[in-house]
Amino acid sequence: MTKQAPQFWFQWILDSLQEGKEVEITAKGWSMWPSIKPGTILTLIKTPIEEIKVGDAIAFTRGEHLVVHRIIHIVNKGTLQIYTKGDANLRMDELVTEQNYCAKVSNEIPSETPGVVRRFTSFTIQLLQINWARAKKIPSLLKRDSAI
Repeated sequence: MTKQAPQFWFQWILDSLQEGKEVEITAKGWSMWPSIKPGTILTLIKTPIEEIKVGDAIAFTRGEHLVVHRIIHIVNKGTLQIYTKGDANLRMDELVTEQNYCAKVSNEIPSETPGVVRRFTSFTIQLLQINWARAKKIPSLLKRDSAI
């Protein structure tokens, strides 16, 4: 059995949703922590964009990635403009429109608004993750610099 490229699975998910199938994906990031933790299985269902509401978690495309974040505001100016944000993020995402909207997450996801302590904790976790990723590169940088 050959391993498929990530683009294959990305396109397979989008095609399956277009056909009306439910798709299960595994959460990988921390942007929705603590509501959705990495490793959580999420079920995506193609729901008409007119039926989604503030507080729902939706999947949308960002380049060749699938992002799951919570809707925080919807504006209807002829076309729907959806504003989303990860529960652990401090800022909103780019605008979600009918072109990059994919599906609604059907799992029950707690809709708690993070308080100051939770926001500080998520910020600290994200900071530690970034610095840990950088720290793992130090041995190769030291080896490179010692060769000069």
